[in-house]
Amino acid sequence: MPELPEVETVVRILDEQITHHRLIDSSVYWDKTIVNRDELIALNGQQVQKVSRRGKYILWQMETATILIHLRMEGKFYKLAKNEARNKHSHVIFHFDDFDLAFNDTRKFGRIEVSQDLEHFFNHKLGLEPWDELLTKEYLRNKARSRKVHLKTFLLDQSVIAGIGNIYADEICFKLKLSPFTRVHRIPLYKWEECVDVTRQVLQEAIDSGGSTIRSYTASLGITGRFQLRIHVYGRANQPCHDCHTHLIRSVVGQRSTVYCPQCQKRL
Repeated sequence: MPELPEVETVVRILDEQITHHRLIDSSVYWDKTIVNRDELIALNGQQVQKVSRRGKYILWQMETATILIHLRMEGKFYKLAKNEARNKHSHVIFHFDDFDLAFNDTRKFGRIEVSQDLEHFFNHKLGLEPWDELLTKEYLRNKARSRKVHLKTFLLDQSVIAGIGNIYADEICFKLKLSPFTRVHRIPLYKWEECVDVTRQVLQEAIDSGGSTIRSYTASLGITGRFQLRIHVYGRANQPCHDCHTHLIRSVVGQRSTVYCPQCQKRL
């Protein structure tokens, strides 16, 4: 599933390609992709004001509402010439003034929804953005102090920090030199400060590299992710640790596949 860096990569490209263009109409070939079709139709003729991101959601700010897109497992965008034939997996075609934009989703999990009120839509489901100035060591300690969940589960909790997924949770744990099985209520304040810095570092490095092309994710609008070349643990089970050469272990944390170094990453 595309995570924050992959979504941010797509957002930056889309912002260049569709902002200030007018949405003329949309063709829907898989009804479940669109949550509220009538509200989408009501935006016909409106101009895209800006493309941005909140957590893993892509936001198209229109003149009177916002189109929210969640790519889920396989969602991708392809820019097409006007009236170009669609791929069989392109379930929505957005018709702009002088081009078309296809939403391609082989597994049909992606969702597109229109919202008049973003604050109500998210309704506290999403925590702070990684670069929010309110994301501090005190914020993380307060969120963790009464919980006994594993560190990786905590990092994946979108109500704490928005946008971190499986790949980057593994990488953050490795950079922190903490086992993903560490119980968060045991982590000291100084380590939460390090967690803020490491989280931003890992995600920014991934954004600068165009995200990761691990699994089926591709930045189909023109950028190939290169962060996979810098991965330390994710997907490297039974391979040597880059730091100590101990073989990495694959396990499961909160039903999510997890890879870590048993030597470098200590459980508190």
